[in-house]
Amino acid sequence: MEKLKNLWDDKLWFKILVIVVILALSYWFGIIAILLGFILFIYAIVTVIRKYIFKKNTRFKVRYILLSFLALTIMGGYGYAQTHPEEMEQSRIRQQETKKAAETKKDEDAKNAAKAKKAEDAKKAEATKQAEAARQAEAAKQAEAAKQAEAAKQAEAAKQAEAAKQAEVARQAEAAKQAEAARQAEAARQAEAARQAEAAKQAEAARQAEAAAQAQAAAQTEQNGNSSGYTRDANGRWHRSNGQFASKKEIAAAGLVW
Repeated sequence: MEKLKNLWDDKLWFKILVIVVILALSYWFGIIAILLGFILFIYAIVTVIRKYIFKKNTRFKVRYILLSFLALTIMGGYGYAQTHPEEMEQSRIRQQETKKAAETKKDEDAKNAAKAKKAEDAKKAEATKQAEAARQAEAAKQAEAAKQAEAAKQAEAAKQAEAAKQAEVARQAEAAKQAEAARQAEAARQAEAARQAEAAKQAEAARQAEAAAQAQAAAQTEQNGNSSGYTRDANGRWHRSNGQFASKKEIAAAGLVW
């Protein structure tokens, strides 16, 4: 083992020979080469983690491991394709079938999606149609309600106007009634005033007549009194001829008025 290591370190031809042998083996044993390549790739990831995360030294450099991974993978794949053409053909056929199945499934999914979208669009259109119909029905309902409200408002306004008209007619009738009552009251007052004036006039005439009669009677009595010797002072008291007060009997006996 030490000799092989020394040959690898000192002899270039040994390195070339080893690389050629490894490539030849990779060509003839492609599956193994590909498997070893993936193992080297995993080892490269582990090496990177050990070196840059855990800060540990590694025996092999990462770039050499990655180059080995690429070489084994490429040579193994090429060799497997050359040495197993029937398997590659079957693999290609399987890939084509898989691709065709995938495309068929994709087309089927696309058709199903299109059908679903069409159904969804139809459903949305129906929902939109129903919503529009509901909106129009609601708008018609609101318009009818507004129309009825306006009709009720107009009817109420007409009712109020009729009530106001009737109230105005009643007010005018009441005013006319009050005016007629006032006119009649004024006529009655004037008639009463005329009656009272006439009564006062008649009373005054009666008073004047009574005064005239009394004056005439007083004059007659005075004349009679003077002829009988009795006189009457300013207070209406009768006196004898000697100036003394006369009694009622005397006055009555003399035919005078007390």
